Amino acid sequence: MRGTLLAAIAAAAALAAGCAHRGAPAGTGEAAAPVGCAQLAGLPVAGTRITLAEPVAAGSIALTGIQPGAPRSTARVPAHCHVQGRIAERTGIDGKPYAIGFDLRLPADWNGRFFFQGGGGTDGVLRDAIGVLTGGGNTGNALLQGYTVVFTDTGHLNEPGPNGPYQFGLDPQARADNGYNAMAQTARAARQLIAAHYGQAPRRSYFVGCSNGGRQAMMMTQRYPEMFDGVIASAPAYRVPLASVQAAYDTQLYARAAAEQAPLAEGRPVLARAFSRGDMRLLTREVLRQCDALDGLKDGIVDNWPACRFDAAALRCTGAKTEACLGPAQVEALEKSFAGVKDAQGRVLYSDWTFDAGLHSVEWTRWKFGDAAQGPANARNLALMTGALAMFFTTPPTVTTDFWAYAMGFDAARDAAKVRATGGPFRESAMQMVAAESPDIDAYARHGGKLLFFHGVSDPVFSVKDTVRYLDRLRERYGDRTDGIARLFTVPNMAHCSGGPATDQYDGLTALVKWVERGEAPTRIVARARPENAEVPWPGRTRPLCAWPAQPRYDGRGSIEDAASFSCR
Repeated sequence: MRGTLLAAIAAAAALAAGCAHRGAPAGTGEAAAPVGCAQLAGLPVAGTRITLAEPVAAGSIALTGIQPGAPRSTARVPAHCHVQGRIAERTGIDGKPYAIGFDLRLPADWNGRFFFQGGGGTDGVLRDAIGVLTGGGNTGNALLQGYTVVFTDTGHLNEPGPNGPYQFGLDPQARADNGYNAMAQTARAARQLIAAHYGQAPRRSYFVGCSNGGRQAMMMTQRYPEMFDGVIASAPAYRVPLASVQAAYDTQLYARAAAEQAPLAEGRPVLARAFSRGDMRLLTREVLRQCDALDGLKDGIVDNWPACRFDAAALRCTGAKTEACLGPAQVEALEKSFAGVKDAQGRVLYSDWTFDAGLHSVEWTRWKFGDAAQGPANARNLALMTGALAMFFTTPPTVTTDFWAYAMGFDAARDAAKVRATGGPFRESAMQMVAAESPDIDAYARHGGKLLFFHGVSDPVFSVKDTVRYLDRLRERYGDRTDGIARLFTVPNMAHCSGGPATDQYDGLTALVKWVERGEAPTRIVARARPENAEVPWPGRTRPLCAWPAQPRYDGRGSIEDAASFSCR
């Protein structure tokens, strides 16, 4: 019996290795005898220790971690085999234990496809691999649709304390694992387990993620082009070290605005008071006044956002600050932030930004200012971006728990070079390990790989203009072939990954699968404004998202609440 099992395992491993990238169609080669769920615990996967292999009945599971767009606490799942493991267990140079942890779920009713669920932030949490879908408020998941799904913690687990999520940045290998290696190692292990369990390799493989998960998706096309057939990179953090420099710069600007608006607290401005809710609504009303009609229709959405030349000075108070105007420091903060942080020569280090009608959303203000009326500022730009900048994205790393002091003391003209620095045990810079900015996806394109981008125009973390520039670089390299390789869909009013007063619920995965498997390139994807989103003034509205550079245009007849009344032009 044991000899039969080992022979089946060896055959499945050989099949997985032989179909290393997209997994040739099921049935290619000699199929192996399927290995039962519990038996996967004994599967000899190189450098891997399987810690869990058990069947799970159809129903709901409590989620151990949240990904943007995921259900908040539970998720419906089909009957499946649940596997967890640890790859490359080791002790780091900091004396701490490390391993690439993964969560893999194999549905009883498999559709033959593999789905890699991208992460978020700097990861460090082993989330449940349910297959989070693109677009806000989706209640389904890829696992329910029959995909095998895997997720990785990218090689570390967050530690307690304010700088706990960034302690791994002191270990060079942990940096590299988070940047690129963990995804490749996890995909290889998952593929072998899939081949063993079903007796055949996946026939198609997809990587789907937002934010850092979007960066990971892009990284796969550049470093490991044979692994996936199609990827979705939503709001991609593909130059996150430089975006973190922008975040520190923004904190400085908005701190000055806060000092203008309210008294200091314990010697520091109250960042949450940089702009009131009324100030932000005033700002977006003015954006709509100046730019809404540029697409030919005043409807609360700035579809023609590239043509918007917003003038923040129109809101500057001529006298005392009132609810109908903004103070001088507020206007200056907006003008300088949206122009982009610059180096000593005046060159933009990361990107400029676009003024849009979703800037008053809770998601946007949480990143920039937070809502802490007293005590330490809780803006995500501080808690997430600045912490990572200090301990992970710069070399040498700075160990600190005072992210406010670090951000306020960061001189972009002097310190931004640290994201490209090496030294001591750090032989690769943060940009080398983390940035996925290369336009060279030749190998990915050669085997027919497809790349879909989605990006909210009101994203407070990563500029939609920076994603557009990556598409421009692809077009410089591939010319007219670009549309057959990569397509971008921008979402006006949408914040980071989802949210804001936007039509942010859409199905990107179906569009990608049709493109990869049927050759049907997406030109428009219908999106919906979720009624449960309290920030939406037009619940239930549908609009087309158009493949860049096309934009939605009203046909002149029919309801403006219905996508059928719009064309992509």
